Amino acid sequence: MFCFHWLFQDIFNSVIAALFLLVVCLFAIIVKSNKGTLAGGVLGLILLVLCIVDTVLLWKKISLARPRGRNAPAR
Repeated sequence: MFCFHWLFQDIFNSVIAALFLLVVCLFAIIVKSNKGTLAGGVLGLILLVLCIVDTVLLWKKISLARPRGRNAPAR
């Protein structure tokens, strides 16, 4: 994967996790065989929102213009 910048692997991981959670939670909410399945789907949607927030915060934190390493100035 030459075109994939490895600094974005956390963002990629969060996006894949969010898509997986979306599919599983919607399936759990649609099926709702009992109250536990419905509650699990709703809690999964809350986790989905947190995963999206994580993706946005990572996107804001990663900057390709900033220096990295031990010699980088403290913020």
